[in-house]
Amino acid sequence: MICIECAHPVSSLFTQYSSTNIRLTPCPNCKKFADKYIEFDGVIILIDLLLLKPQVYRHLVFNRFGTDNSSLHSVAKRMLFLFTMFDVYLAWVRVEKQPPNPISTYILSFPVFGQYFFFITYCFLNVIATHFTIRLLARYFLHWPKPAALSTTILISYAPKLFPVLMIIWYYDVPSAIASVDWIVNLCLIEALHIILECSYLTTMLMTSAAALVRIIAAKFILLPIVLRNTDLHASLFEPDIAGLFTLPIN
Repeated sequence: MICIECAHPVSSLFTQYSSTNIRLTPCPNCKKFADKYIEFDGVIILIDLLLLKPQVYRHLVFNRFGTDNSSLHSVAKRMLFLFTMFDVYLAWVRVEKQPPNPISTYILSFPVFGQYFFFITYCFLNVIATHFTIRLLARYFLHWPKPAALSTTILISYAPKLFPVLMIIWYYDVPSAIASVDWIVNLCLIEALHIILECSYLTTMLMTSAAALVRIIAAKFILLPIVLRNTDLHASLFEPDIAGLFTLPIN
């Protein structure tokens, strides 16, 4: 546990006197409350998360979901599953609405179950590539000792991924709308890594770019060659969308 204001380690966040009476612990370093978000509603936490406030990131990563450094918190695991399933749907819709090309036409010719299996495989491959790359770089170049906390950071930075739901319910005739959200998610990820790792923006930008490159390589040289192995199509037709964290970059 840490103070969300100055990141100083603390032994406790509050003292509980009864089931309805608690007292927040002041930080011995900055003298402010160690974690004011203990008493905040989830809606306020979500709003502050979208506003990229460093305190709420520290609260979620270190104090709420960061009790175990070796594995993801159960809530973080559910977030991972839900975000991935949600993005499977978004990727599917995006490919169906985009102008057809040989690869997307071939994929959409699969039976419904085959299409779903492709998109879920693609999205989980992106998840593995993103988390593995960033955790590996943080471990060997920044000597970061908490890989689970880093995965939690990546997950909560995906909050803007919820915005495209509105684009599906109320369709906007703006082709770049979802791509814009992808860039926003990338910027949130850069800011989140900057807050948690306490390193420069250049470092977090390089880490995010490396993760995007690994996703492209995984899709182009692992997934697509398997999918297209019995066709005349070639993975060289694959045109990656670097902005997309999970969205299918077949344009």
